[in-house]
Amino acid sequence: MSKTTKTTLLFVHYGDNWIRGSEVCLINLIKSINHQKYRCILWCNQQCLADEVNKQVEVAYVTPFTLLLGWSAPRFSLSNWYHFYQQGKQIIESHNVDLIHCNSAAPCQWMNLAARHTQTPLITHLHTQYPLRDRLSLGIHLSPKLVTVSDAISQNVLMDGYKKEQLTTVPNGINTTKLNTQHKIDLRTQLGIDKSAYVLATSGSLIHRKGIDLLIDSLVLVDAVMLNIHLVIIGEGEERANLEAQVHRLKLTNNVHFLGEQCNVVGLLKSDINAYISGARDEAFGLALIEASLAQLPVIAPMVGGIPEVITHYETGFLTQPNDSKSFAKAIMVFIQNPHLASRLGKKGKETVYRYFTLSQYAQQFENIYEEQLINNQSHTQPLWAAIKPIFNNLTYISKLFVRNHIASHFRSNDDLSKEAHHE
Repeated sequence: MSKTTKTTLLFVHYGDNWIRGSEVCLINLIKSINHQKYRCILWCNQQCLADEVNKQVEVAYVTPFTLLLGWSAPRFSLSNWYHFYQQGKQIIESHNVDLIHCNSAAPCQWMNLAARHTQTPLITHLHTQYPLRDRLSLGIHLSPKLVTVSDAISQNVLMDGYKKEQLTTVPNGINTTKLNTQHKIDLRTQLGIDKSAYVLATSGSLIHRKGIDLLIDSLVLVDAVMLNIHLVIIGEGEERANLEAQVHRLKLTNNVHFLGEQCNVVGLLKSDINAYISGARDEAFGLALIEASLAQLPVIAPMVGGIPEVITHYETGFLTQPNDSKSFAKAIMVFIQNPHLASRLGKKGKETVYRYFTLSQYAQQFENIYEEQLINNQSHTQPLWAAIKPIFNNLTYISKLFVRNHIASHFRSNDDLSKEAHHE
């Protein structure tokens, strides 16, 4: 422990240069924990993140991180890895850091060793599902304490052999007070949607994983033009051009509205929207669903990832089959035909937010974890063989993957020979 009266926390984050899900969670945590008890240091690779919490942290270091065996160049830079390890140790020692909070798995690659050598407790906060390759290369199993945003995220690491008693699930929380200050907007007038229309909304990055294309397809199945059903899409991303082309091709231009990136999502959702819908193909938690519930909207969402831990079927929303436009269409019609049911689900959803998903509860759970780890003097130790244990626990999976790739390679080779023979 440090000699200061406050406990010093070092938050380490690796991510793209934007403020999205995991960044929002970290910002909320840093702004909400008890600053009379904790002093905060930030080390990240995003200037926008450092700027966002500059008033709450004592020091913010911004370093252009790279990953050893990562998905982009440089992939094999041992010198970079060693530099990050040394810098991590230097930050820990110069600030008398008492506990390290890695806000994603990536920093584990060098912070596990830095924590071990400085005998500093470390926790790793997982916001998404990591494939076996990343669980191994990032050293997730060398982290002495894992915190996941949902039980769904915990399953793979537990199957790898990670000890259940060293893992805790903490659902994300939202700043209900701040979000409730967002004012309603006369969205229907702005978009030219009449009062008799049924309006759905969705929000998030316009990427394949979010399944916006599935929602657009579902509008055709419910005959959106005839029934005057509209979809408002809040967000931006690489799939926008494809989605707009899909809307044009399906002749839904007057029924689908792209709003782009917005900073007042809850205010928009409170603006005479009838229901919220998510088409996610995969979702670790579903922060956007909580925001929709705060706006007292009934939610339609697929049964994937951590969504069933956030939305309860026929209690706070309607859970559909994943990756299934027909299932989304059915849910839409259930809400249209049963407005009293939809209203009841929306009210119950809002109650659930205040009961389980507030920022104060979120921050308190982490403070409890910090104190537990600080009391446990052995929390910085994790046997080195834990790093390769997942290989043995996944031998069946690895064998199947090898056989599948071998067969695929064999057929590709045969195809190439056939093409050569044809050309000859």
